[in-house]
Amino acid sequence: MVEMKAMGYITNASKRKALWRTFRMWQRRRPRLAPMSAAKHECASCGTRYGGNYCPRCGQAASVGRFSFKKAVMQFLDVWGFGNRSMFRTLRDLVLRPGFLIRDYISGMQSAYFPPFKLFFIMAALALLVEHGCTLDPDARNTISQSSQHEIEVVEKVTNDRTGKHLVINGHTVESPLYYTGVKVGKSLNKLRTKNPAIFALTALVLFFLPLYFFLRKAPNSKGLLFPEFIIALVYTANAFSIFSIAGNFLGFSVLRLLAFVQLFISLKQFSGYGGWRMLCYLIVTAIVTSLVVVGIAAGGIYLIYNDLVK
Repeated sequence: MVEMKAMGYITNASKRKALWRTFRMWQRRRPRLAPMSAAKHECASCGTRYGGNYCPRCGQAASVGRFSFKKAVMQFLDVWGFGNRSMFRTLRDLVLRPGFLIRDYISGMQSAYFPPFKLFFIMAALALLVEHGCTLDPDARNTISQSSQHEIEVVEKVTNDRTGKHLVINGHTVESPLYYTGVKVGKSLNKLRTKNPAIFALTALVLFFLPLYFFLRKAPNSKGLLFPEFIIALVYTANAFSIFSIAGNFLGFSVLRLLAFVQLFISLKQFSGYGGWRMLCYLIVTAIVTSLVVVGIAAGGIYLIYNDLVK
């Protein structure tokens, strides 16, 4: 019966549109918390009598109850943040409504969501576990061991011999130190993306932060955006990227790694309220401006170092 009903939504165009409208309405709706309990309680911790779900004096929940196996497991998970009910809501919303989550959190609904910086460090730790072999993809485990051995061999082969105006690396002459440095930086960023997508996403967003802040502070959904609030938005956006990227690395699904980059765009689009094409144009302009600035700084630094080497 359930399967037939689901097929009806897939095959019927009007039902698909209705389902999509319902989903879009849910995305924009702020989270609904549990209703306030009307029963009177006596706090088991401080003895205060009160009405509601939590003690107003010490903050302990009204429904403490006896210790059970489930409660012990949840307390263990709470050490890592996963026992907190807001963690599951945060992960769900970062997947389905990331930009609206950021908007709700900045507007004041902070207790409803897991703190962005705590979540960022948890994501970074999970990325390290996956990078070091905690994955369901056997090919990834083999690649990790092979890449480690390859790095050792490359370090042994690379020489720092400099002849004239060239760099000699692995027996090959590199005509342009700037080109070599650019390739090296690109490989380092790609390596960081593979090893720790959380730090990679935040690093990339920080590089783009000045142009992005210029565009987003006047956006329909974020007018008057303060710079500290913008940093919070960047951290949550990096967390949304990390969820898909870590899942893709853990399961070995390339499509999830691709969706991680799509999620960056979706997060900023929903948070700003801009249309898709307008947000895309702003991101392209931001990438161009940032690239020019980074290339200019890198070229200047390499020029100074190069002059010292050839003297």
